[in-house]
Amino acid sequence: MDNKLFGLTFAAIFGVAIFVFGAANAGAYAVDNWIFPVEEFGDNTYIGATDVSNLEVPAAKMLLAGQSETWRADAELTVVYQDATKAYPLESAEILLDETLGNAQTGSQNSFIFGLSMDTTESFLAENFPVVAFTEADVAAINNKLETALQAGQTKTKAVISDDSLTLDRESVAAVEFPTNLSSSDSETIIDALNGIQLAPKAQFSFLEFIAGLSLTTSSDDELTQIASTVYGAILQTNFLVDERSIGSQMPSVIPLGQEAAINQKLGIDLVFTNPNNSSFTLNLSKTSDSLRTSIIGLPLLYDYAIGITEQTDIEPRLIKQYSAFVKSGNQVKEKGVAGKGLTVIRTVLDDSDALEVETVSNDFYPPVHRVEIYPLTQPATPEAAPPVIGEPGFVDANDDGIHDGSETTTDPTEGQPGFNVENGDGKHDGTPTVPEVPIEGQPGFVDKNDDGIHDVPLTPPATEDTTKPEDKPVYDKGGNLITE
Repeated sequence: MDNKLFGLTFAAIFGVAIFVFGAANAGAYAVDNWIFPVEEFGDNTYIGATDVSNLEVPAAKMLLAGQSETWRADAELTVVYQDATKAYPLESAEILLDETLGNAQTGSQNSFIFGLSMDTTESFLAENFPVVAFTEADVAAINNKLETALQAGQTKTKAVISDDSLTLDRESVAAVEFPTNLSSSDSETIIDALNGIQLAPKAQFSFLEFIAGLSLTTSSDDELTQIASTVYGAILQTNFLVDERSIGSQMPSVIPLGQEAAINQKLGIDLVFTNPNNSSFTLNLSKTSDSLRTSIIGLPLLYDYAIGITEQTDIEPRLIKQYSAFVKSGNQVKEKGVAGKGLTVIRTVLDDSDALEVETVSNDFYPPVHRVEIYPLTQPATPEAAPPVIGEPGFVDANDDGIHDGSETTTDPTEGQPGFNVENGDGKHDGTPTVPEVPIEGQPGFVDKNDDGIHDVPLTPPATEDTTKPEDKPVYDKGGNLITE
């Protein structure tokens, strides 16, 4: 075969090979892209916190599968119902990767799709929130909330299941009844306005702001305090938060200790509280002739709240004396005085009969009202007591005159009586002899020349004889002049 024929044959074979290779690759491209295309995510595509940008679906699925196992080992889901928080078991939770990838939009933030067992959710609710009778519809709605809460793929997730969308029956979660002496028409207006109001989720309530929108004319701080105190007493039996509350300067006469909520319109002293739950509550008030009842209606709370008083002490009033020119004698009582009191109010959170927590609600102090007595400016002289007469205690009659001798009368003892002293033999009491005081060792004037430890009494010197001769004495005349020889 010559070179020309060989070249033509090689070129023909090479061309056929190129054609077959190109056709094969073109077919594969057509199959991959036109007949069986493989999807690829574009830039800035996230599923949860995972970046799947520029990854094909199979590669993205493998990446998410590995991360889902890590998530399952560390993930926590806490479920909040009213005043309780419980941990949901995630062992049976399933991450639906095919549905997650199928719904993912390229170039955006996407969520995971989770699957939770209805049976697991129903058992969880019955075990952890036994006070609530969840319906089948409620369980389904709660299961969907939990799945939605997990979509972000976070390690720690919180889901609130108690809101007004639940079809649960509402009940009284707190109720108090206090004696009252309400009489004004304004008190009736306030009670009617408060009865049936909604305490919205996470909302704050101010008593003064509420009554500011009412047309009141004769409302007194005392009556407002009685109404506000019944509301305060009721919310103490719930998990509501007390934002502002005060007491009066004196102990209330009809409101139980520890449950007073004083209102003062002029000073702006208010009762303010917050509903911390994700469900609303209704406030109900009803009045009788001598009492006021307040109750709170809403979804059941898991725990009970008991109010108690500790460290209660009585503070006695002092006596304050005042003087006035208008009081002539004796004294007048201006203020009788009232004992004060100090006390600590506590709230115990109970799960059945078990105390979970004890918190201090307030430290209330009512100062005493001191007793005030008014006296005259000058006190009258105290009259002397009448002297005793014969036969009365203390009567003394030493001189037998029938008249009391008095306290200053002294009577000398007679012969034969104790203390009688006679030395001159005249039969009369000589009086008590005076014994000179003798100094002892160490005192001034102590003399002990013979070293016997006893003071030496000085001897009386003998009388000296006057040896002066008469003629030696000076002589004076009648005029007082000295006569000299």
